[in-house]
Amino acid sequence: MTYIDENNTKTPYQTNSQSGVTLMEMIAALAIIAVIIVGSLALYRAATSSQSSTQLVQDVISLRSATKSLFLGQGTYGAAGTDLNPVLLAAQRVPSTIRTTPAGVFTHSLNGAVNVTAQAAQFDIVVANIPTDVCIPLITGTDGWATVTVGAAVLPMPTTPAAAAAACAGGPLVITFRSN
Repeated sequence: MTYIDENNTKTPYQTNSQSGVTLMEMIAALAIIAVIIVGSLALYRAATSSQSSTQLVQDVISLRSATKSLFLGQGTYGAAGTDLNPVLLAAQRVPSTIRTTPAGVFTHSLNGAVNVTAQAAQFDIVVANIPTDVCIPLITGTDGWATVTVGAAVLPMPTTPAAAAAACAGGPLVITFRSN
């Protein structure tokens, strides 16, 4: 349709149609994006937790192997309470994923202390600052220990997932692995 203006010119009628998105469409799109972001963060946290527990299991097993090989045939690891961190550091037997200082302070990937201590014919590996989601796979994923102590709870090995879950409730935790 056209109309004739004051200059006798034919001009088409213009309709008032809007283009773009409505407020409701924008809110719906933002809600979908928020759900996707929240889901992605949950998956990221789960993957990070799994990777942390796997790495810590490997680090504890590496420290146990290194300590046993250094003292093979000695009959003792030293007087009870002797700090073995400096010995492991001097022998370059500390896994590269554990941060060290020249004084023999070890820190694992979750920013907790790691201490290897002689207990005469046995030794302890103590790891601190362990969250619950890492504690359970750490305890159930390691074997070959006489006992594992979580807080005040002494667990025999092998430990069931149910026993580990009960011991790991609340965190962050200190876990002590006692060699056999």
